[in-house]
Amino acid sequence: MEDSEKQATLFYDSECGLCLRFKQALDRIPGTSQINKISIHEAEAFSNFPELTKQQCEKEVHLVDENGNILVGEEVIEYLISKFPGVEKFAWLLESGMGQKAVEYFNTIAKLTRETLRKRCSTCKN
Repeated sequence: MEDSEKQATLFYDSECGLCLRFKQALDRIPGTSQINKISIHEAEAFSNFPELTKQQCEKEVHLVDENGNILVGEEVIEYLISKFPGVEKFAWLLESGMGQKAVEYFNTIAKLTRETLRKRCSTCKN
């Protein structure tokens, strides 16, 4: 695949309601169709990304950008805010200390909520 054809890849947990809603909301933002969205439960999810594991992606959202850089948690949020016109109205979050704290807080709460949901889930393996 040529550099101009490379796409970012977002890894999400299709069995997690919170993650699925995040992916569905992302699908509604213009331009984000250029991101490959792969469920971490697909058999071949990590075949092209041996540096990642399902266990890592279960703990926190991961995205491999079009240059092959691995972004985790807050970095994914920052990438999405800065990259897509539909979320550029939130770009101010990246430009101020308070904004950075808001992004950190959002990521922390999302992570805690996901961990709580996983602990309550009878089919999830910890």
